[in-house]
Amino acid sequence: MKSWVKSALLVIAFGLLLTTGVWAALERAEMINGVEWAKWSNQDKLVYIRGICNWIDFDSAAQMQTMDRTGKHWFSITIGLAKVLKDKSLGQIVEDVNNYYQNNPGNLDLSVIEVLLKHCAKVCPS
Repeated sequence: MKSWVKSALLVIAFGLLLTTGVWAALERAEMINGVEWAKWSNQDKLVYIRGICNWIDFDSAAQMQTMDRTGKHWFSITIGLAKVLKDKSLGQIVEDVNNYYQNNPGNLDLSVIEVLLKHCAKVCPS
């Protein structure tokens, strides 16, 4: 293929990337805080919490396997969080986060992860 055709295709592809919003996906990831959380629907919140819980389950299981193999035990935030959250539904966790932000409007800058760790599960000291 001629180089001018390749260049034209690259320019078109780059233009599509910019106009379709895909470029935004390449930006720096940011922690979701109470400001963003308040704008989300309940369904969006449930999906976000489900993703966090999936990560917690995976990470804590992997750490437990490592501990079982090596016999070494250490403090793990994800294992502690998994133990605290295992008896809660996703809806209850969303409600806990909602309640925290409602009761602490001055702390909307705290990330949802920090709220889960410090205030909902109390795994990390405040």
